[in-house]
Amino acid sequence: MASPETYNDWLRRVRGALSAKGLDPGGAEYVLTARQHWTNTDLLLHLRNTISTSLAAQLARDAQRLLAAEPAQYIVGQAWFAGLPLHVAPGVLIPRPETEELVAWLLDSLPANAPVRIADIGTGSGAIAIAVAHARPRWQVTATDVSPRALEVAQANADRLVPRRITFRQGSLLAPLGDQRFTAIISNPPYISWDELAVMDRSVKQYEPSTALFAPDHGLAMYQALIRTAPAHLAPDGQLFLEHGYRQRTALTALFAADAAWHVQTKNDLAGQPRMVRAVYAVDSVRKEG
Repeated sequence: MASPETYNDWLRRVRGALSAKGLDPGGAEYVLTARQHWTNTDLLLHLRNTISTSLAAQLARDAQRLLAAEPAQYIVGQAWFAGLPLHVAPGVLIPRPETEELVAWLLDSLPANAPVRIADIGTGSGAIAIAVAHARPRWQVTATDVSPRALEVAQANADRLVPRRITFRQGSLLAPLGDQRFTAIISNPPYISWDELAVMDRSVKQYEPSTALFAPDHGLAMYQALIRTAPAHLAPDGQLFLEHGYRQRTALTALFAADAAWHVQTKNDLAGQPRMVRAVYAVDSVRKEG
């Protein structure tokens, strides 16, 4: 009979197996800390401890799923975003750390205690809307998504983390907003071109919803729609915050340039990649220039 493994033994073995298959070895640590409700410090303190029989059985099942390229967040049903634990499930996009930087830009750009109204378009798990509502309790937040499954998950997350703080609407992009106008609209829409499918991670292709990832017209279709329709839903000098692919900045700024009322500012992420746009819709400035 094999001797019981320590946590360190299990991590080394599963990380090695994941790396050998070209998969993210970090998934092993993710599921282990989630199962034990540990911080990284807790993990370090317990590395030499022996894994219990019951936990060993659970981790064996988790390892099989990791080796089948299933994302660790789906395995444990949780992803962290802006310091908040969000429930995630198949059919709902796993929120990425880069999107936290877009949220931070929005929070820094608007007065914290003013009557600000925010719309999050394509909310998915509710990550952006919930992070905004949590950080700015006085703001009004509305979130939309075309997927009933995504809205079900987002509503459950909001009920747990920011109860009665977000209004959810089902429908495509801005259509569910009716005639409402907002101080700012924020979105991390599908922006990956189908041409990039071959180079994407296996776990993303197999498990995450393609409708939340891919868009026609080289990934620009959703931006075209948002830029065209956002002015009807923005208050005077309203702002549009968008995340985009690191190769899309030139094409995206060209789309904004078709309407002189848009005043565009771009921003790199912490890795130095061009990933964000903030655009102010200033009609009065165009009238003055004219």
